[in-house]
Amino acid sequence: MKRLLAATLSLTLLASGSAFAGPDHHPDRDNRDRHGQQDRNHANPRGHDRHEPPRRGGHLQRDHRGDYVRDYKRHGLRAPGRGQQWRHVDGRYVLIAAATGLIADVVLNGR
Repeated sequence: MKRLLAATLSLTLLASGSAFAGPDHHPDRDNRDRHGQQDRNHANPRGHDRHEPPRRGGHLQRDHRGDYVRDYKRHGLRAPGRGQQWRHVDGRYVLIAAATGLIADVVLNGR
């Protein structure tokens, strides 16, 4: 009798847990955030990647870090700090943290 009561109670508790679960949330379903704004990190409806211009405090994704700039002095750029590097992205020189892609500075042209 105790086993039957324990099994029934266990099944009841398991079944009631799913009743409190919220609806499935699929953030990528229509590329909109919780405020209805179009998600900027996903492709636009035409299928082309859409990137915001780099700005200080933002991040550069690994697949959109542009070309590494070795000769920063020639472009009128200051020496990068430890762990930083200059990148040429979308016509701008961007100083990023090499490990994370965090943008420390953006220069439209080096001079």
